[in-house]
Amino acid sequence: MRRVYYAASFKIFILGILMMTLSACESSGTSNSRAQIPALMSPDSVSGPAASKNNEGVDHLVQGHYDVALDYFKEALSANPNFAEAHFNMAISLDGMGDHTKATASFQKANDLGGNNPKISGNDMLKKHLGKS
Repeated sequence: MRRVYYAASFKIFILGILMMTLSACESSGTSNSRAQIPALMSPDSVSGPAASKNNEGVDHLVQGHYDVALDYFKEALSANPNFAEAHFNMAISLDGMGDHTKATASFQKANDLGGNNPKISGNDMLKKHLGKS
């Protein structure tokens, strides 16, 4: 009887350890994927409302708030339609929301305007959308 009790207790203990391990893996995976979001802050050459709206959008983007971030990037582009980093960030938001057609168009605009920026032109997600990889 004791042998059955100890065996059951041991199994419950192991199950608890496995659940804690899986929980830790899941939560660390979420933070890692958010840390991997290739958002671009405003360069020194851009200032004023366009820069501040882009940077506010980046704050939301890295938290995974794609819809909120998208609104900020739209405001940044209203203030400066030729702002490559804002187009790039908008593309990242759209991709995160699953709107790949619009994301591709935004990546193309970002590449057209900021192709000399290696953070834009060298980005793997941009390359996939534009068929460069």
